[in-house]
Amino acid sequence: MTEGKIMFRKSIAFAATLILSGCVSTNNIPIDEAKLTSAQPKSITVTQREKPDFSAMTAGKAYLGIFGAAAMISEGNEIVEQNHVEDPASYISQTLRKVLAQKYQLSVAESQQLIDSDNAADIARTYHDADLILDIETINWSFVYYPTDWDNYRVIYSAKLRLVDARNETTLAEGFCASVPEEEASAPSYEELVENNASVLKTKLRSAADHCIQEFEHNVLAI
Repeated sequence: MTEGKIMFRKSIAFAATLILSGCVSTNNIPIDEAKLTSAQPKSITVTQREKPDFSAMTAGKAYLGIFGAAAMISEGNEIVEQNHVEDPASYISQTLRKVLAQKYQLSVAESQQLIDSDNAADIARTYHDADLILDIETINWSFVYYPTDWDNYRVIYSAKLRLVDARNETTLAEGFCASVPEEEASAPSYEELVENNASVLKTKLRSAADHCIQEFEHNVLAI
């Protein structure tokens, strides 16, 4: 392989990692436990969002530029649909809501309303039936080949957390989490990721979600 091709592979994969990890300018804003307790919330709910696009970045499509990006999303969404792959945001929000409800003795409210806004006021007005609203938004979920190995893949996931007080439409806590695995010898191939109803992909996404749960618990929610 020529040096030019090697550099191309590395530059494409590096750029993909930055984009696909969903890099956003979000600083963790930890919860103020004393302030929350004094506000005496009684209930908590979680937001519902449309399932975001999933990107399946293969080496062949990387050469196609913007057309390749569209193909990656099309293929990724097809994989998700055909194999019933769940957005990890739902699992993260349900898990953290349970922990917060137990810690602050909150009743749990359910809502099926969808939202596509990041604004605290919009979130509060949409889910006004609860005092607290936990919003977990998937920023990116995807898989991409490694810079030095186009035959094996890593699953990338990132999410944003917001805890909103519906009564005064303010954000009580905010955080960001990203899971971008390092290269490893046991990394799955494309075929291994999607076979058996994408069981390996689902396992990797659940592991990434568990990582984000721990990050949010320790760095944002003080749990």
